Amino acid sequence: MTARRGLRRPEPRTGEPDPGPPQALKLVGAVLANTTLLTALLYFFGLVETQVLFAYFRVHYTLLAQTPDEIFARGVDGLYLPLAGAAGAVLGFVIAVRILRLRLAEHSWARLLRICAPIAAGLGALLIISTVLVTLNPEPFRDRPGLPGLGFALGVLMLLFAWRHWASTLRSSLLELVLGYALVSIGLFWAVSDYSAAVGTRRGFEVAAQLPARPAATLYSAESLNLTAGGVLQVKCADPGAAYKYRYTGLKLLLQSGGQYVFVPSGWRADTGVAFVIPKTDKLRLEFGPARSAPPAAC
Repeated sequence: MTARRGLRRPEPRTGEPDPGPPQALKLVGAVLANTTLLTALLYFFGLVETQVLFAYFRVHYTLLAQTPDEIFARGVDGLYLPLAGAAGAVLGFVIAVRILRLRLAEHSWARLLRICAPIAAGLGALLIISTVLVTLNPEPFRDRPGLPGLGFALGVLMLLFAWRHWASTLRSSLLELVLGYALVSIGLFWAVSDYSAAVGTRRGFEVAAQLPARPAATLYSAESLNLTAGGVLQVKCADPGAAYKYRYTGLKLLLQSGGQYVFVPSGWRADTGVAFVIPKTDKLRLEFGPARSAPPAAC
């Protein structure tokens, strides 16, 4: 039987590129699919937040042997807002470009690109120069975490856009895409690292503000621990047969991790407060009571 005219599938033209996502998107997808890389990034950002959080209380994080689960949880805390912001910004940009592309005629769209290319090149160069100056003197941007890295990534994207417009007749090389992706990734990595550190400081401030509402901790010890700083009271028990001969009041339990207790005085302050790191042993006993409870009358 002869096939009806008009129902035969057209043969693909010789030399025509296969349809599919752009090469840059394939590259980004390959990186995002790398679970090991994503896990390492999550751990790194969690470690940055952990370091800053405990440094706020003047405790070095290595003393506490934080578990990977604790660090990963803090990594999510410092990563989900930047990810949501970046995804929202990219989505909004793509929608705006598609709306303009649909509403503008071909010549108007080409004219808009000709106008935007030099503006993007100038702004991109200005952003990159500004971030280089920030690395020489980062102090003015301490209160704006993530802004320098974000500016660097945005500047690279603007320069790449201008270059691709001016060199539209040239085919993008893999090296060009990889280098562009690497520079943008460096900027975003810089931004998220700064943001994670800022989150660690904010979490430390929040924990310190909540200390008065935490249960009062009374620590009993078989041996003297000499905890007398910051208003902590040491009382030696009168009973000679007591298993725990010393009692310490005026404490708040900050954390228990890696076989260590971290206590701070009830009236801890960021400018003068101290922290006590005490090994968790059988010679210690803890009691918890209301946040503003009076010390026990006797051991």
